[in-house]
Amino acid sequence: MHVLNKGLLAFTLLFSLSGCSMPWQEEKPVLEKTEPSLRPPTLVEVLELAETTLKRGEGWSFQLKSQEKLTLKQQQTGARFEAKVNVTIDPYALSSQGTILSKGKKKAEQLVIIGEKGYLKEGKGPWKTGTRVQMQTSIEDPTQALVELASVAKQKNAKLKMVESHGYTSVTAELAPGQNEGVLWSKARAELEPTLKQLKGLGIRVNPAKISLKSYKREVHIDPKTHVLHAVSTQFVFQLPTATGMIAYQQIQTAEVRGVFKGRITLPAELQPKAK
Repeated sequence: MHVLNKGLLAFTLLFSLSGCSMPWQEEKPVLEKTEPSLRPPTLVEVLELAETTLKRGEGWSFQLKSQEKLTLKQQQTGARFEAKVNVTIDPYALSSQGTILSKGKKKAEQLVIIGEKGYLKEGKGPWKTGTRVQMQTSIEDPTQALVELASVAKQKNAKLKMVESHGYTSVTAELAPGQNEGVLWSKARAELEPTLKQLKGLGIRVNPAKISLKSYKREVHIDPKTHVLHAVSTQFVFQLPTATGMIAYQQIQTAEVRGVFKGRITLPAELQPKAK
């Protein structure tokens, strides 16, 4: 989720996730039968059940909140974002209506992804088009967050743990400081790219090869009875070395399921073909 924009301008001042026996057979002692014990599902099985349940639904609605911060020498700039997100599974589509809050000013943001193509509009600006991958740096799809975590559990390239908490099964993935591979790292690194471009535009250059991950944590909460995804939270910090000091880029995002979505996601009215 990338919402830093105007807030970056403030930084120029500082740079100056048994068979049976027949009757005639000899009788044998009958052993007492015991019912097999029901073992709890493994971490991978919990994620697979949640993913399967997710795909069975027509669609889902989420309430999303995100925050980005840049910190240099105890000086901070940042922005907040809130949105209602609807996602359909088959065919895949996503729509988001949200608001960016930066330096006390609000700006609307609309995002629509249909199949592999996305459309983004900020404030009163024009609609921008791009691929699904490009547009998902603007907002994270909570359903894909679960899919990615299930993939990580199989690849074993993150520290994973599972606990029962407040009536939900909580699965957490953490990346080690300095890690620079894996689906979670790649997704987080892509989220950083728009900020790097804006910093460059302000004359603040960062060597991509020297960017390092300081921390990463993704957590999903799943109903143990229904296997329905309840919430996803992701937070990470990158360290960006510059000529005048180390900038810390932090992103925190939470998404809570608000219910089943049975609607249909279509192109924005302005982008639909006009009737002849």
